[in-house]
Amino acid sequence: MVGLIIVGAGNIAQSVHLPTLAAMSGVKLLAICDKQIAKARILAEKYKVPHAFRSLEEALHLPGVDAVLVTTSTDAHASVAKIAIAAGKHVFVERPATRTLEEVMEIRTLSQEHGVSVMVGMNHRFRPDVVNMKNAVDRGEIGPVYYVKAGWVKQRSTDARWMANAEKSGGGVLVDLGIAVIDMIMHVMDFGRVRSVTGSVFHQATKSVEDGAVAILNFESGAVATVETSWSIIRAEDLYYCNAFGRKGSAYINPYRLVRRTGNSIQSSSTPERRSQLDIYMKSYATELKHFVNAVRGVVPMVSTIDEAIERMRIVEAIYASAEHKREIVIP
Repeated sequence: MVGLIIVGAGNIAQSVHLPTLAAMSGVKLLAICDKQIAKARILAEKYKVPHAFRSLEEALHLPGVDAVLVTTSTDAHASVAKIAIAAGKHVFVERPATRTLEEVMEIRTLSQEHGVSVMVGMNHRFRPDVVNMKNAVDRGEIGPVYYVKAGWVKQRSTDARWMANAEKSGGGVLVDLGIAVIDMIMHVMDFGRVRSVTGSVFHQATKSVEDGAVAILNFESGAVATVETSWSIIRAEDLYYCNAFGRKGSAYINPYRLVRRTGNSIQSSSTPERRSQLDIYMKSYATELKHFVNAVRGVVPMVSTIDEAIERMRIVEAIYASAEHKREIVIP
């Protein structure tokens, strides 16, 4: 039985983490922590969690704690993760790992000192269409991939207004959605290091943070990826996509489709998706959290590691620098 503490009782914990973990076998939710103790107590009662605290320090006195899940606003990620790590607990922290590259590097240093693992929440890796695309790329079904177009366009969540506060979020849509798109590209394509970036950001309906961003990532391998993400593009529905182009064919997600050349003809195959977008979303989180629990047990390796988070944040900060200075930024 893996003993868990959840820190942060906001929307993502209420809608995803608590119901998912409460229904998961082999898991014991020991405590919910939130500065709003009344909210923590209500949720603890609802999900039959035995304890509710204002702070993680109080909860860490409980016996049987193996890991801590950090689902607070981003400004608290680093401080909460450090407390858990210093206590020798494994950590799952929702994306983005922290507000800045410096904060992520501090977490890595501390985790190495205390011999614990940190997993950053990148649930899209566990979507069935993303898994199918990665498998196709890994098997060489579309040949070496040289170009990728990917993006995520959706309206900003009205129940998370802190995300438009740079002090709390660390940035706008680029750190909210864009970092997930960047992670998807690097996870699926395995292109290696990004050599340079060119980016632009937009402020259509927000002031302190950007609500739109586009970027070109140039990899040392010669591959190129374009990223677009927005809270403000006016669309009838959300858009989440990744188009990968290789020498022998192409692959697409949402829905998954594979296109290949056979002789002189082009053949297209797809996997029918019978689940709703909400089902896909919830299933990806459930699979992700199950993987984390199994990694804490030592059954599977930890994925979406703090080392990868550093790499992703280095790219994000380079995109911001490119937008500010209006030029290509080479990543050292």
